[in-house]
Amino acid sequence: MFFYCYNHNMIHSYDGEQNLGVFIILKRDSKILLGKRKNVYKTGWYGFPGGRLQLGESIIACATRELKEETGVKPISCKIIGAIKEAQEGYDFVHFAVYITTWDWTIQCMEPNKNEEWKWFDENNLPEPMITGHKAGLELLKDKKHIIDLHR
Repeated sequence: MFFYCYNHNMIHSYDGEQNLGVFIILKRDSKILLGKRKNVYKTGWYGFPGGRLQLGESIIACATRELKEETGVKPISCKIIGAIKEAQEGYDFVHFAVYITTWDWTIQCMEPNKNEEWKWFDENNLPEPMITGHKAGLELLKDKKHIIDLHR
């Protein structure tokens, strides 16, 4: 069980178990940054940088931490664009989508044990398979939606 505290942008858990994560969309011109996953959930699938929220961590702090850990990039300008609820192997998972418009440093593969490489793909020609919740994040960006429930 969790609740979202709007004023503080924080996630809190009553039972210590969080099925909450953040993924980060980086867009350059009409290209989207994706990585091909390995040795983690959905190995061989494409997805955005991201990971699980730590207890008491803000969504933006998580996005900043995960982006730095996975790509070496420091976000300069970012915003939360919405949330996606997705069924994942026996439990529901909530993704918070963060859109980074400006960043520092060159993108690198900082965790080669979890990701083959980071590549830019044309937003109209994305690779498959792509993590369902991450793909839905692009709908948030394009359609200006704020919540997507993939259980509909």
